[in-house]
Amino acid sequence: MPNLPLPEIPSVAPSRRRSLVRDACGCLQQQMFFWGCDARHPDGNLLVHSGFTKIPRVQSGGEGSSRYRKGWDGGAVELHSYCMGWYSHEQAGVVFVRNTGRFFACEPGDALVPGQYGERVQGRCADSLLGDVRPLIGMVVDYEKAVLSGLGPTYRESCWRHYQKMPGVRGWLPPARAVEWMELFLSDPGATPRAREWLREEVVV
Repeated sequence: MPNLPLPEIPSVAPSRRRSLVRDACGCLQQQMFFWGCDARHPDGNLLVHSGFTKIPRVQSGGEGSSRYRKGWDGGAVELHSYCMGWYSHEQAGVVFVRNTGRFFACEPGDALVPGQYGERVQGRCADSLLGDVRPLIGMVVDYEKAVLSGLGPTYRESCWRHYQKMPGVRGWLPPARAVEWMELFLSDPGATPRAREWLREEVVV
């Protein structure tokens, strides 16, 4: 799916860049839980309905669950219960590994086999990844808007309430505010507030 070019990132202090990347990690931790709910939706797999191709599980590959792939922004996004990533043969990609709660840069090429990351994955400093993560965030915004349009706000809010009750979960923004935060992150990272600032507002309200 084509996507409009992202605006250039203005000069942002390294500490601020690291904070924003940490917020993006929290966003994707929550989003991956949502996708698990969507794959089990009673009306059918919402990932498939939204245009993802389901790749059957390979028992010998250590994958654990099915993979879902969709063309996006000159490359492809692939989702799995272990990780999600944006991959391209033309430029470096990025992968979010769920159990580490971190992003990693990825050398150009095909999607990684979940759980088998090898030498293509690089543990760069978080402040250097701010631009790299934006294709993934852009895809999430597009997907969440489609879910809202098709099912209304109640479904995703129920997923969010369920997520908040999971053991060990650190709460993130409610669905509508999460989309708003992601859109700000894409349009102007330097002016994007920390998610915790908005969380405090939610508590006060």
